[in-house]
Amino acid sequence: MIQVALKKRPLGLAPLGLILALPLFLLPLGVWLVDSSTLTLAQCGFKMAFGIPCMGCGGTRATLNLLHGDWWEALTFQPLITLVYVGFAIWGVISFVTWVRGQELEIELSRGLTWTLRALLIILPFANWAYLILRDI
Repeated sequence: MIQVALKKRPLGLAPLGLILALPLFLLPLGVWLVDSSTLTLAQCGFKMAFGIPCMGCGGTRATLNLLHGDWWEALTFQPLITLVYVGFAIWGVISFVTWVRGQELEIELSRGLTWTLRALLIILPFANWAYLILRDI
């Protein structure tokens, strides 16, 4: 069960979601640096050493595709990183809007849902890694 409530924000409380989403604003600069050949990226050292992709392989290509507007291609290169970007962007917007309004979003999860989310935080990276290995990203 999930309970969501808006409550008055305590004075001085920073909008954590917005702060954590701020690095997303630097992604277009990184894309420009790569697209303009100002920055060249080497092949993944893990993949070169072991012959399989690391857990983050495909992240750069996914980011490039995402910022060029090709969401599907971004998801196929690195599903987890793409979803993390989207999650942080949504959290950042909600955090900013509630902060401006002097509110704070409070989300309360049931114990079972909390444990399910914790398990997913452990399982999803490995499931994503298996996907990357199977796709030979």
